Amino acid sequence: MAHGVSVKLSCMLDLRQLRVLSAVAESGSMTRAAERLSYTASAVSQQMAALERQVGAPLLVRHARGARLTEVGRVLREHAEAVDERLRTAEREVRDLIELRAGRLRLGAFASAASRLIPDAITEFRRRHADITLSLDILDPVFAVEAVTAGRLDLAVVFDYPPGPTLDVGDLTREVLLDDPVLVAVQPGHPCADKPVVSVAELSTEPWIRDCGPDPMCRDMLDRFCREGGFSPTIAFEADNYLTIGRLVEAGVAVALVPGLAADQMPEGVALRPLAPAVSRRVSAVFRPGATPSALQMISVLRTSSPDRLSTG
Repeated sequence: MAHGVSVKLSCMLDLRQLRVLSAVAESGSMTRAAERLSYTASAVSQQMAALERQVGAPLLVRHARGARLTEVGRVLREHAEAVDERLRTAEREVRDLIELRAGRLRLGAFASAASRLIPDAITEFRRRHADITLSLDILDPVFAVEAVTAGRLDLAVVFDYPPGPTLDVGDLTREVLLDDPVLVAVQPGHPCADKPVVSVAELSTEPWIRDCGPDPMCRDMLDRFCREGGFSPTIAFEADNYLTIGRLVEAGVAVALVPGLAADQMPEGVALRPLAPAVSRRVSAVFRPGATPSALQMISVLRTSSPDRLSTG
């Protein structure tokens, strides 16, 4: 008999039948349980008979005044109620996540996006969904893609320069947020400082400051831009942040390419001019397929709350 019970209990128990069992136990009668559940007495009896067949043992002792649980029924009811409570808790927590009443959103972004795009987006997101906990890591695009792929981040804002150099995002989903124009930064008084557009040919004899950060895309972009203009850049200095690049440009030692999102890091006297041919970097959000509702909501916020950031002053 014990062997038969073990085999039958290996099957999936029906939660509806288990809830009927609890109702019978609480009310002490299949008739009263039927009234409580808005079932017919016959339906309750059939449910209990089916559950007993599946378990392979009697669960109820019927008597003139109603029914009471057997020892097997009592044990099964205790576990059924625990399972039922866990499922109700799961339903509440899932509903909270779907309706953005709870949860955590782990963001990543490259430095200039973190300073220009993310703060306003976080403010708006919190206004809409105050119960979601947010965190932010500052990461270059390659490392941000790795973190999202590994599950350490839910969403990252990255960039690249299509048609090249481009960022390999693997199996992640990419949602383009904006095109960030790349500008040339020149010192005050430079011949190009007051021009509405600067051609690549006008920069062929200039010394350059090259971004030497850990991500090679910015270095590659400068080389490609100059190569398409028919020359190789003369690299006078390298720097890994736009504050330093801006100070060097202001001092008149060289020129540099600066994305619009980093324009606010240039000293006031530095002129930022559009290029011909135009260069831009693609700013995107990347996330795993099946992203959480909070990640999708943040993408929506990022698309609609981009600031007026691309000054060429």
